[in-house]
Formats: sequence, structure tokens, C-alpha cells
Amino acid sequence: MKITFFGACKTVTGSQHLITVNGKKLLLDCGFWQGRRREMEQMNREFPFDPKAVDAMILSHAHIDHSGNIPNLVKQGFRGRIYCTPATKEITELMLEDSARVQVYDVEYLNKKRKPEETALEPIYTPDDVAPAIKQFAGTDYYQEFEPIPGVKAYFKDAGHVLGSTLTTFELKENGTIVRLGFTGDLGRKFLPILKDPEQIKAVDYLISESTYGDRLHDSLATSYLGLAKAINETYARGGKVIIPSFALERAQELLYIIHELINQKAIPPLFVYLDSPLTERVSEVFSEYPDLLDEETQKTFLQNNKDPFIFTTLRFVETAEESKKLNKTEQPCVIISASGMCEFGRIRHHLKNSLASPKNTVIIVGFMAENTLGRKLLEGAKEVNILNERLPVKAKIVVLNSLSAHADQYDLVKFIKGAGKLKKLFLVHGEKTAMDALAEKLNDANIGEIVMPGKGEAVEL
Repeated sequence: MKITFFGACKTVTGSQHLITVNGKKLLLDCGFWQGRRREMEQMNREFPFDPKAVDAMILSHAHIDHSGNIPNLVKQGFRGRIYCTPATKEITELMLEDSARVQVYDVEYLNKKRKPEETALEPIYTPDDVAPAIKQFAGTDYYQEFEPIPGVKAYFKDAGHVLGSTLTTFELKENGTIVRLGFTGDLGRKFLPILKDPEQIKAVDYLISESTYGDRLHDSLATSYLGLAKAINETYARGGKVIIPSFALERAQELLYIIHELINQKAIPPLFVYLDSPLTERVSEVFSEYPDLLDEETQKTFLQNNKDPFIFTTLRFVETAEESKKLNKTEQPCVIISASGMCEFGRIRHHLKNSLASPKNTVIIVGFMAENTLGRKLLEGAKEVNILNERLPVKAKIVVLNSLSAHADQYDLVKFIKGAGKLKKLFLVHGEKTAMDALAEKLNDANIGEIVMPGKGEAVEL
């Protein structure tokens, strides 16, 4: 039995890990790789393994860097079942449909700007490719044991990262040998609003752990309230717009929740907040269908008070592309929340294109930005950026709020990994090399076992 690591290897994007047991193959996640456009095209179109040879798949959660290439996997011949929680199944369908529409729109936009002699671009998949993929999903509840391939038993616990996210514990059996393996997917944080705290994987021989923030500690959530209020108030005083790139799942809901509270507390003026992401609106509706997955406070709001904590009087939903374009002409101070979170796809790029050149405006970074993405360039203080094939100056104020992250920080990761038991090997994935090195150094004295940072395509026998 072995694991081969194909994605999220010393980077935070494109998660894909392949387990081979008894000659059968089980894929853990099938994420979209995000970064430079040319690399992104190659990495996402071509799989480093034969999709037809994969027998089943586990999906840890619905974020695109974990789920985004599933339609392409199916398109290229994968016919197995995809195991995830019912909430993840429902949200992933929305995410993949949106991803397909965005790809079609972006390709049409870019093709209009290409010279006649240049080869036209094509989307990696279209909305027609999503429905066949969703038919292969198998909604599986937390703690319900299932057998994805012969010789492998598994069950899910709550990762506390996004709605429906999972920690997976496996029992692998081959030729009389039994191995216990844990897979974090993305590990959440304690004490965040909306979701329950992450659970713990215990007593495993091997652990595949994310390491996104292995090199830092998050500020307390209170700093998010203060930082967000300060940025909004200062921009309001300048008469500008606040642009917030946001993942449609979890981060956008947290932002709406916090802004709602800030308005109620009169910590910010009751300015208009435009949610320019139809996907976020649809994802938010799913939360009300799974109240048992929410924390106690949010359950009370939904169930006892019969209120939606994401809705308030100055919130406006932006549905059509035409409505989105009109926001570029508004002169009133406002907040615009739009996808995608790393600024690589969707309407956020058009808002940035029309807002970055004005010092009146503010862009608030509230999530992790992978290397070579537009969001990362803004975070690192680029003076100019390329958006939709146009070079633009960055004069807007850039504010970074790391305290809103839904990923575990170094302290949480160390505590979780120690709690998994004495390991034969710890595999660090889904982290940049500096974060992995810092986390490994912190763990060296913990006597937790050998620490491995696999490269792309590296196979390890268990």
C-alpha cells in the first residue's frame, strides 16, 4: 500500500493525493490549481495519473482548490463514487456550476481581445460537464463508516473549516497488514463564529496534515472586528469604496455576520453592502438547511429567533452582470464583497480593475492568497498588476486581516498533530515551504515521528 502526492505539494492549491491498496486506487480531493494562467491551464487540463484507473474518491470539502477539477476528472473517464458529507455535496454542486460558468465567461471575454491568428481559448469544463460529475457523489454522514474501495474502511469527523468539511480516518488492510491513516483536508480554528470547533483525529499510524499557516499565529477574532471597522470608517470618510475579495463559502458568510454586528453596534455607518456573488447567496441558503452543523449561538439565531444572521437592511444582492457593472459607476461610499477569494476568477477582477487606481478606495485581504495569484501580488504590495490583460497602477489602500482565516494556525496545528498519537510518519501538505519548515521545527521536540514534506509525484510506501 502506498500514497502518491500529486497536488498541494509545498504549495497551497490543487490538492490531490492518491492511495493505492490491493491494486485499487482512492483519490483524496481533486482541486483546481491556481496561479499563473499558463501553468494553471496545463496543471488543470492534464492529470498526472489516469483518471480511468481511479476507483473512488474522498472529497474533504467544497473549496475549489479541493473540488474544482472533479468535472474534468469525470470528463476524462473517472467512474467511481465520490464520498463526502451531504452538505459538501450540495455546496460543491453550486461551486462547480459557478466555476464552469466563470470559465465560459472568462474565455469569451479573453477571446474577444485575441488577435484573429491566435488560437481561441477553451474552458477546461462547461456547465454541461458538472451534472454527470454530481451524479457520482455519495453523501455520507459524520461518523458513518463506509468502504470506498476493498480493504479500506473510513469515517468522517467535523474539520470545523467550512460547512460540511471533514477529517477522515482510514483503516487500510492489505495482505494481513492493517494501517490507520488520518487526513485533515483543511483544519479549521476554534472559537470562530458560525461553525462548531474542529474535532480530533486519534490513534493513527500516519497523518496527512495541511500546513497553510504553519509559520504564524493568528490574531484574535476581536482584531477582525476592530480592523474591519477601522478600514470601513476611514474609506467612508474619504468617500471611497471598500472592495473585499472573498471565498463564497464560509468567508463571505463570516463577513456578512460581522458587518451585520458592526452596524447593529453603530461601530460603522449603515452604508450599503453589495454582495456581488450570486454563488455566495445560494451557498448562504444552504446553511439554514444544516443547523445541526452550526455552533450554538448561530443555531439559536436560526432556530429560536427565526432570523438569518447574514441578512440586514442595507445588504443588497447583485445578481446580473449588468447590475455588477453599475457598481463601478456609483459615487456613494459602500462595501463590495465579491468572488473569487484569490482574485483569479469572476467579478472581483472587474471591481479591482475599476477601483485600484483611486487612493480613495480600500481593498481588504481576508484570506490566504496562493503564490503568483493576483491576490498575493496585492498582499505583497505590488505597485502595478495585470488584470484581464491590462496593466494597472495600485493606488488604493491595501489592508490585510489575517485574523479572519478559517485555517488552523501554528499553535492549533501543533496541538492537533500531537493529539493524533505517536506517528510513524507525518506528511505535511497544503503549505508553502517556509510554513512547512517552521511547523516541522516546532514539532521536532514533540517526538511525533518522521516528518515528510512530499514533492509532486512522490510515492511513499506504508
